[in-house]
Amino acid sequence: MAASVLPHLVSVAATGVQPCGPRRFAVLGAGFAGVSVAWHLLQRTSSSAPVCVELFDDAGVGGGASGASGGLLHPYNPKGKLLWKGAEGWTAALKLLSIAEAASTNGLTVDGLSSVAAPLAWRRGILRLAKQQKHAVTFQKNVNSVENDKSKVACLGAPAARELVPGLELPLDGLALYIPEAINIHPQRYLEALWMACESFAKKSSTTGCPGTQALFRNNNVASLSDLKGSYEAVIVCMGAQAKLLPELVDKLPLTTCRGVVAQLHAPPGSRDEYASQAPNLLFGTWLAAQGGRNLLLGATKDWGSLNGSPIVDEEEASSALEKLLIETAPFFPSIVNWEVKGWQAGLRAMPPRTSLGSLPLAGCIDELVQSSHSKVYLGSSVQSSVSTASTKWWMFGGLGSRGLIHHAWLGELVAKAVIDCNESVLPQILKQW
Repeated sequence: MAASVLPHLVSVAATGVQPCGPRRFAVLGAGFAGVSVAWHLLQRTSSSAPVCVELFDDAGVGGGASGASGGLLHPYNPKGKLLWKGAEGWTAALKLLSIAEAASTNGLTVDGLSSVAAPLAWRRGILRLAKQQKHAVTFQKNVNSVENDKSKVACLGAPAARELVPGLELPLDGLALYIPEAINIHPQRYLEALWMACESFAKKSSTTGCPGTQALFRNNNVASLSDLKGSYEAVIVCMGAQAKLLPELVDKLPLTTCRGVVAQLHAPPGSRDEYASQAPNLLFGTWLAAQGGRNLLLGATKDWGSLNGSPIVDEEEASSALEKLLIETAPFFPSIVNWEVKGWQAGLRAMPPRTSLGSLPLAGCIDELVQSSHSKVYLGSSVQSSVSTASTKWWMFGGLGSRGLIHHAWLGELVAKAVIDCNESVLPQILKQW
């Protein structure tokens, strides 16, 4: 699509004409995509064109699939190759993490704990285990390729891998891909802290030269985009799998749903089973993410095509999930069978289609997907809005799938720029897959 300035709405930057009041944007979904877009929209506020961002999610910040994910952040695919835009995504994600950590240090509490007792991230690295010899060969080939930085990824033999993770079982000729800089993020704490940073930034901006700048959270469900038309300059749909349920987008997005269930494990009191303090997280089909020495997340099951987005895991689902997860994990980390299940978490992921560059998110203007009635220009005084004489623009950013963390920050910034400037051309064309 050849794009410069999108039709129906010309940006303030392009015309110099100021709206009556702040530029209002609605972001639907408070997961990785939504909170990142909200932050980057707010960075574009100015004294001449202040920005008001309203973030909608009836599950709360980080209450959906993003908050129930494992939080493993690294830029490599399962074969050890750098992901599409992996370097850019890694740099941008680290920047957002540092912003969230700064906000957390300045006052976030989680479950009654101070920020010191509730870390947002653990910097342990990741060890991806080769389950078959062909996987080991692929690891070695890709680690030695020119596009990989050999200081950031390495192949380890079984003795070196076992030294890193006491209790790990690998055959003598086994191999593991080691990503030492990889990070395990606590998704919900991270998203809550990043939203706190949004609120703090907006408050400071509003009192230091950009009056009208706001970051507002709406704990509401948006059942239809028609509920928002005319009230905002732009609406950005970042609802993950829930976007498929919007009447305007039913059967229009190439997303496949997949429910994942994750076990929250705790070392039994008095037991000697403890995950070494600096041992890396493990990937081996399923994954094991350490949150301190005595708390582990083990996930995730894959129920393709499920429409169950409930965070609640009933007894039958829990029993089935635990059996599947232990079958995958015990051969590599036998002591896992001694750990106690202290809880469950679950989410419905939106998985994007595969492209020649791998599974990539969806991003772009979706005016053509939204009902034509939503493109009408509102006239008269019935709509009390700073954009009452212009159409609302509709945008999509979703389908981050199981690699949401690596793309959410970099693409969130690009989406915000495209929205602010009404210029879709800043987004890679390959992401518009509908």
